[in-house]
Amino acid sequence: MTIIVSPRPPLNIFDVSRIPVQSFFTTILETPSYRIPASGPNPQRDVGAVALLTSLIVANNGNDTMQLSMRVIDANDDQFLLLNQLPIPANDFALIDLAKQNLPSGEQLQLKVEEQQGGVASLSYIINQREEFEVIT
Repeated sequence: MTIIVSPRPPLNIFDVSRIPVQSFFTTILETPSYRIPASGPNPQRDVGAVALLTSLIVANNGNDTMQLSMRVIDANDDQFLLLNQLPIPANDFALIDLAKQNLPSGEQLQLKVEEQQGGVASLSYIINQREEFEVIT
């Protein structure tokens, strides 16, 4: 997991990830963790949750319908299947809305297609940092 050291929790970090979609699960995004150094009376702390504000586009550049699957792997290596073999017609694309998803640091968003079907995934996103908190009653 990537740790980004920053004097304060960052807001609105813009980035893009483009990958060819393989016939095995490939990571398109791994959420980072933010470390805020000690400053004056404030101790060092880690912020470990990310609000992901985006959509995912997967283009089928092949001549046959492809079957797209998507999963999240959490920090404990537990897997959660989000899509299972979504059909995308030849020379078309799928727009998958992921807006307002909150992912703890270290989680991975992964994609795969059945066999070698010629897909390309593009994820343009804004990471908007959120702090984890504990409710005290």
